Amino acid sequence: MTMKVDEDAAAGDSGDTNNKRKQRSESTSSKSTATNTSTDAESSTSQNDIVVATTTPTTMYDDAGSSRLFQPHRSLGLLTAAYPNTKSSLSTTQQYSPSARLFQSQKGKFHLQTQAISSEETFVTIPLGERFQILTLSKLVPVLVSRALPPSADHHRSLLTGDGKLTAGSNGKKDYQGGDEEEMHQAISDSSLSITVTTHGPKITGKAVSITMYSRTRPLVCLDAFSFLENVNKKKKNQKWGIVDMIPLGKQRVAMSGEKEGKMENTLLFAIVCARDDTVSGGKNASEKGGDGVEVVGDDSEEESESESDADAAAGNNDSTSDDESGDDEDDSSLDSLSDEDKAPATNCYGRILLVQASRTSMKIIKTIDLNGDKGSNFIPYVGLHPATYVNKILLGGRPTEKGSTSMLLVNVRSGKVIHSFQCLSLEDGKKNKSQKPSIITTLAQSPAVDTIAVGTSDGSVHLINTLHDVKLFSLHHKSKAHVKKNMMNNAVSSISFRTDGNATRQGVAPLAVGTDDGSVSVWDLTPVQDDDGNATPHRTLLTQMEGTHHGGISKLSYLPGEPLLLSTGLSSNSILLHVFDAPDHSGRILRQRKGHTSPPQLLRYLHPGVSGGGILANAADGTDASSCQILSCGGAGDLTLRLFSTARSNLDKEYSQGRGLDKKAKKLFGNKEGPEGRAELLLPEIVDLSTSEVRGRDWGDLVTIHRNHAHAYVWSTKRGAQSGPVLRQPHWNISAMKDRPPRTANATSLAISACGSFALVGTVGGVVYKYNIQSGLPRGSFPRDATSATSEEERRRKKGLKTAGDVGRTMRILEKNNSKNGGVTPSDIDQAERDRVSYLEADAKKKAIVGRASHDGAVVGIAIDSLNKTLVTAGADSKLVLWNFVTHM
Repeated sequence: MTMKVDEDAAAGDSGDTNNKRKQRSESTSSKSTATNTSTDAESSTSQNDIVVATTTPTTMYDDAGSSRLFQPHRSLGLLTAAYPNTKSSLSTTQQYSPSARLFQSQKGKFHLQTQAISSEETFVTIPLGERFQILTLSKLVPVLVSRALPPSADHHRSLLTGDGKLTAGSNGKKDYQGGDEEEMHQAISDSSLSITVTTHGPKITGKAVSITMYSRTRPLVCLDAFSFLENVNKKKKNQKWGIVDMIPLGKQRVAMSGEKEGKMENTLLFAIVCARDDTVSGGKNASEKGGDGVEVVGDDSEEESESESDADAAAGNNDSTSDDESGDDEDDSSLDSLSDEDKAPATNCYGRILLVQASRTSMKIIKTIDLNGDKGSNFIPYVGLHPATYVNKILLGGRPTEKGSTSMLLVNVRSGKVIHSFQCLSLEDGKKNKSQKPSIITTLAQSPAVDTIAVGTSDGSVHLINTLHDVKLFSLHHKSKAHVKKNMMNNAVSSISFRTDGNATRQGVAPLAVGTDDGSVSVWDLTPVQDDDGNATPHRTLLTQMEGTHHGGISKLSYLPGEPLLLSTGLSSNSILLHVFDAPDHSGRILRQRKGHTSPPQLLRYLHPGVSGGGILANAADGTDASSCQILSCGGAGDLTLRLFSTARSNLDKEYSQGRGLDKKAKKLFGNKEGPEGRAELLLPEIVDLSTSEVRGRDWGDLVTIHRNHAHAYVWSTKRGAQSGPVLRQPHWNISAMKDRPPRTANATSLAISACGSFALVGTVGGVVYKYNIQSGLPRGSFPRDATSATSEEERRRKKGLKTAGDVGRTMRILEKNNSKNGGVTPSDIDQAERDRVSYLEADAKKKAIVGRASHDGAVVGIAIDSLNKTLVTAGADSKLVLWNFVTHM
């Protein structure tokens, strides 16, 4: 859902009618400033010995779809990135294929901006489709929502797939018109500079190809990470490049240019990790050239190598291979700093690192590092990490393209060389059976101890590794119950976080939280288990396991520094959970949470918009005020929830309850379906229509819903936020799912509530409209009137000769019997009574004929009632519009 408001209000700035003109001038100024900064790049970075590759940033434009007065402002109910749940549409092999995880491993993961004062001041940056939002941790409500992303370069929308066919929605031309929607993958914010750096790309490609810098909510600069693809021959199948991770390296002070020349300013350094999918091989005769036939040139100077060796020694990094040894063969194995990032990498190069520098007004690529040579080639990076105390160095985890190669590298971004390739994980992969594929490193996490990191893999293992000595300390293994039953691969690890608060230390535990693809969170105690003799063993203790925490898998989890709080988001759960671990058994409970729909909503209505009584429009003319700006939203297929979203205050959002303890009941009844899947078995079917009335909302329910392929209607209380009223049904309809269901013609299709708030009218597939009392739930007739007379119960009673209340023939027989007891009747009286009965039957037959012609032959698709409860209007699928008397049902 997207709300449109005034542009000044959306951006949070107070402007005049020339706001757009000011923005254009600011953009022009930003462009000129960025160009000047790029021109003086050599002088501004000479103090830091950084080789600068000149680039021209692109100035941003206004939001797509915005006008002079309006632009999209905020999204309601969207909390995390809409990660596609591909498990249902792909085969088992495709679900866990390396290509499926390569460009999606870091998509939608949040970034914490920790504050030294308190965790309540911590901000969370989350990418959401074309935008990002910043939430405060105190209430998990958004405090800033950005504008839409700028479009990526056109050549990224016309790439060929591996089989030579165009991607979905692409026409292969530079004037590409379709599928312009951008999708943000990562967003990292810095509150001191008020900037946010994001990675994004066209949604149809499913990967990030551009880097954009925001100043608060407005995009300033956009860089193309793969500009060399524009000149690459499309017939060559080496174009599947994408950004897989963005690593913050800290701040750097550089000299300013222009009017503030001579002054210093803070800038942020980022390492942009790029990768190429090895499912697409390079062209022929390209062993020593890039994908476009251009030779890769450029070497590091001897002075830089010497200074870098000194820096490595100062950092305490005693690796088995020094920088000088890695540069013996400068033409093949050294990682060159390209003077122009537009040049394509070599054929055997599957990874590239872009060093990006961002200030308040500009952003540029200052260095390009290709992963080639003896150590870097045949390695595809998936994730990255900047280890603590490792100056100018990053760890890259991924998978090898050839058997026996390494799956983790240590790269020096200053010299552009691969310092070390770790062998401790490669040895374990070599011990596996030939049928087992090498595991992929899916996540990396820095431990509180220096030189120790946690490595999560696709086979469900977490390895603690000492990076100083290239030694694996111990391993933790995770298996999913569903995967074991289906003989699938082990549960892949998606995120890892260490707990560092003092309470854990006082309790004598060292917790490590591990999130996996099945949506569970496992908390381990890293303290070694001692045997009977008091000696430490390689085993560790599982403190607690929270199964089904996020539907579809864990996207990212992170402990807050110095506190027992764990923040987590899901891949497809659209929820943010904050757990606190304060129990003696080390189990966690939810402290705060925000949830939204897990599938696109199918029905939206304002709750009580003034006198209009419900709809999709609320305005001041209807008497609507801020307290009425609440939207009812019904989930679509796969999401059976009814939620309330507030357009004024996000902390008022909530889900309407359908019963207490549904999660516990689902676990008890459906042990094999834990979490949301089992809970969905106990929820009502998908809502197809709803109606509200606040007239009698204080006395009984004020919301009625009908559901897909369901005959019953349900009464809710918006005050309690729960389904608390009676079930509206006919007496002979079974309410239990274990008994025979009502006939298909009784399934509800439309709904309306009377102006007095006492009656609910439900249209059905068979063309009948049933009338119910909302307070008691009892039926009050039908339209047409005799639709409820020929019920199955009454037919059974008629066949058995049982008396039925309201039978005209029975009433006449009783009157004749009473008259005979009172002295008899004359023949004239009998003739008159017969004539009256015949005339009554004829009149009744005429009425039935009229009603029969007016009744609907198909489903009732619309119902309306006047404010005086006199006239009922129904519209049917048979193109009939019928007016009924609300009282007589005729």
